[in-house]
Amino acid sequence: MIAELKVRGWTPPEGTALDWGCGTGVAGLRVAQAWPEAVQFLRVSDRSNPAQRFAAKKATSTGIAVQSAATAGDAAPNLLVISHVLNELTPDALENLLALAERAEAVLWVEPGTFTVSRQLVAVRERLKERFRVIAPCTHRQACGLASPGSERHWCHHFAKIPGFVHTDPGWGRFSRTLKVDLSTLPMSFLVLDRRPAALAAPEQSSEARILGEPRYYKGFSKILSCQADGVSELILQKRDVSELLKAMKKDPGSLYRWERDGEKIRSGERIF
Repeated sequence: MIAELKVRGWTPPEGTALDWGCGTGVAGLRVAQAWPEAVQFLRVSDRSNPAQRFAAKKATSTGIAVQSAATAGDAAPNLLVISHVLNELTPDALENLLALAERAEAVLWVEPGTFTVSRQLVAVRERLKERFRVIAPCTHRQACGLASPGSERHWCHHFAKIPGFVHTDPGWGRFSRTLKVDLSTLPMSFLVLDRRPAALAAPEQSSEARILGEPRYYKGFSKILSCQADGVSELILQKRDVSELLKAMKKDPGSLYRWERDGEKIRSGERIF
């Protein structure tokens, strides 16, 4: 996600980033390291005091300036970073978090790519899209196509790349076996919003499309669940029409494209990311 935002030229607002529900603090740390020129101070917040202290110490040890809650007071963050919290929040806690999000300049929100949590994040997007410009993953500012009849079984999820060392490190092997976590895939859902007038936002209408999940490959063709301004559609790539594109997608499918379509058939495609 961070790599895509960088390729597309998006940067967070300058000032303070708040890692809300920080846990180990890895999300806020990665954001601060990715955009050091923008994140001048990092605040960490968690209902667990030991977790909050650990996250603050970890960030400080890497040279990041950590702002205490006492210094910040009730000030809204310039960037609100949220990671893996939706399935832990009560309805009241979620309302409080959304109220905080509405006061931030930008929001960077990452969740697991499960059906239920992804659908919850879609609801968050629909609630906040009138107050913010949608940056990602959406390629448009229309209503989410997954809310349309016929799309009830689908969800907005993508797959992050897993560092190669994870597959050779015995510690990660033990982690996978002990917790029964599949380290071959990392499904995720995310939402990036920005209220700044000059933000690089998804246009009202766009020729860009986002692949949901992964392409499904069959003999001689592939099916893709594609999200674009006109809704969510299952598109077909036939080998005889786009053999080079299909070959490239099998090697590395990516997630953001411009399609040339004839109905549900893809005649050509340009990968953006």
